[in-house]
Amino acid sequence: MKPTRLFLLLASLWILSGCAAIGPSYPTPIPPDVLPTAIAQTAAALNATAFALTPSPTATPLPTDTPIPTITNTPTPIPPAPPARLHFLQPGPMSVLTSAIQTKLYLVPGETNLVQVALYGEDGRLLARDLTRVEDVPPPGLELDIEIPFEIRAIELGRLEASIKDKFGRYESLNSMHVTLLPVGLSQITPPDPPFERAAIYSPAAGANIHGGVLAVEGALWPVNDQPVILELQDEAGRIISTRQLSLTGNTYIPFTTTLPYKVSEPTPVRLSIRQTDPRFNVIAYLYSLLITLNP
Repeated sequence: MKPTRLFLLLASLWILSGCAAIGPSYPTPIPPDVLPTAIAQTAAALNATAFALTPSPTATPLPTDTPIPTITNTPTPIPPAPPARLHFLQPGPMSVLTSAIQTKLYLVPGETNLVQVALYGEDGRLLARDLTRVEDVPPPGLELDIEIPFEIRAIELGRLEASIKDKFGRYESLNSMHVTLLPVGLSQITPPDPPFERAAIYSPAAGANIHGGVLAVEGALWPVNDQPVILELQDEAGRIISTRQLSLTGNTYIPFTTTLPYKVSEPTPVRLSIRQTDPRFNVIAYLYSLLITLNP
């Protein structure tokens, strides 16, 4: 054998022996008594890694309810009602009355210092009347006791009225109520209405001088009934210069604004009145007035 071939043979054998010495190595088996602990530790490590890699959920806040603005109805303020100029303190509306009626009034005397109290039967006939002169006193007025005797044969509806007129015979104030009249028996007195004037005229003021041919009126009224409300201008001769009809209904003060056209050739004192009619008796149920002067 040639030396070269011998050398190659020896080299091959050396390489093969080296490969056998560094062959694949296998992990050392875990002892049986340690295996459960190792498994548990491995599982715990895997769970911790997975939890760390999992992105934590972000809490998204729920939208909050935006409150819907509420609409508040703010009533137009009405100035305080004035105290009544002519008011029944006794009896009250729909009292049951026998003769003689003990009437008590609160009043502010007018131009003539006269106050009339009258009682009418259900057919409109006059049952009794009293005309009393009172002392001229400044406001707030005075209380007046008046006894009203009457005679009837059967139970009937009655109308009790108090009124004040000026020196020209025009009504300054009028107030009335329905009552039940008995020929005999016991009276049953009901409470009176509140001591406030049903009508309030804010403009014009008493004594105002008006120019331009149109009178603007602003006020409020607590209606007596559902009948039309009449505003009227009347001069000292009793002539009606202007009239306006309004429809005001409700169980409280109802504000109003209106105008009354007029035509005069010289300064003219007039009485501005506001009234309602009693449909049962077809007469005035309530009236309030004040004096002003109209100019061309």
